[in-house]
Amino acid sequence: MAPELTTQPQDEPRMAAPAKKARPSRPDDDKYKQDLANIDAEINKLRKEQDSLKETLGKTDPRKGPFADKRNKLVARLQEIRTEQSGLRKSRGKVFDKQASLTAAISKNAAELKGQQAKLTYKSVEEIDEAIAQKEKQIESGKLRIVEEKRLANEIASQRRARKHVEQAAKLQKTIDADVAELAEVDAQLADTNAQALSDEHEQLQSELDGLKASQEQGHQKRNELFDERTRIMKALDDAWNKKRALQDEFRQQKNAFFHWQQDERKRRAQEEKQQRIQEQREKRLALAQDQREEAELPAFQEEISSCDTLIAYLASLQPAAGSGSRSEGSTRPSSAASNARAVDANEHVPAGMVAVKKATGNDDMYFAGTAKNKKKHARKDKAAGTKADALKLPLGVAESLLHLQITIPTSTSAIAATIDKLAARKQHFVDRQPTATAENKKKAEEKIAKLMAELDMDEKIAA
Repeated sequence: MAPELTTQPQDEPRMAAPAKKARPSRPDDDKYKQDLANIDAEINKLRKEQDSLKETLGKTDPRKGPFADKRNKLVARLQEIRTEQSGLRKSRGKVFDKQASLTAAISKNAAELKGQQAKLTYKSVEEIDEAIAQKEKQIESGKLRIVEEKRLANEIASQRRARKHVEQAAKLQKTIDADVAELAEVDAQLADTNAQALSDEHEQLQSELDGLKASQEQGHQKRNELFDERTRIMKALDDAWNKKRALQDEFRQQKNAFFHWQQDERKRRAQEEKQQRIQEQREKRLALAQDQREEAELPAFQEEISSCDTLIAYLASLQPAAGSGSRSEGSTRPSSAASNARAVDANEHVPAGMVAVKKATGNDDMYFAGTAKNKKKHARKDKAAGTKADALKLPLGVAESLLHLQITIPTSTSAIAATIDKLAARKQHFVDRQPTATAENKKKAEEKIAKLMAELDMDEKIAA
């Protein structure tokens, strides 16, 4: 049994209809421009405050003030003491040379150490190793974004480079400690000379210089307050810039969301229209397939068999009665069923040797009669036939039906019996072939339907 044709598949739809998304709000351009202008005004105000503070910091430079002259004198005297100490070192020979060498080495190493320590964030190797371990643990957790992982990786690389500098600073400190210990031994050797007095004076002047620096701390405190204010302004500027970037990002996201919604809505509508067209095409093809199947269900040769039955009945009515030598003209009038068997134009399918003529009566019925190539030949045929009463006049529709069934058209009443036998044989031929032909028609119809459904499935897959 052939499968039932349906407009929808059994399991699920062939193409899922896209869901309609909620319409996002359209971003307000005027409000966005106004908020952006307000943030820009705030940034400009903070920049002016920053410039004014920078000018104030320039005026409070510690290198300029009432303590500058006294500081310069102390520094000059300290330089003189160093010069005298240099002379003593020359007079004492190698001891002073060693003391100078140690002092210079200590000063150089101390300055180098101070410079390195100023650049270093970490004071020990253990502190750097702990910081590196924490950052590596954060990276290995997998919870960071790629940008944050790259930043931490760069910081780890920087800390590893800094670790080398911390190690160098530790080695340098050990060198300084060793030189200081050795210098103490040399100073003990020179304790009985003028070098000790100069050293004491140097320490006193250095103490005064340190006190002068302490007196300048009040100015430094005010300057630190200015630095704090500068930090506050810089932080406010950063906040303003972050607020501006956040506003721009939010506006951009809203704009993109609305644009994508418009694109999705267009695609959704286009998809719905496509599905509707596919559904209409599917219904049309399914209706065509159903028509082909119903047509194939009809028995084959049914029209030909009915035509044979009609012609047999009609020709049987034209046979002369028993004992009758001729039939009346009225007996040759076809029945309505026979005359309408195939209603065609009188000028079409006229068999060779026949012509369509009208009867002498008042109606317009057509019939066939034999013709001759010339009058003499026609006269000879009439004479050989005996009488004109034996001539058979058939309607055009009947003749056409006989031609369609490939049956010779009878031209006389004596040929009717043979024609009826041929029609009966022809009918039996159709009856015998009817089951096979019907099955073939069904098979061909199912093949066409299968091909049609395969094309339909292929078209829907391509459309999807």
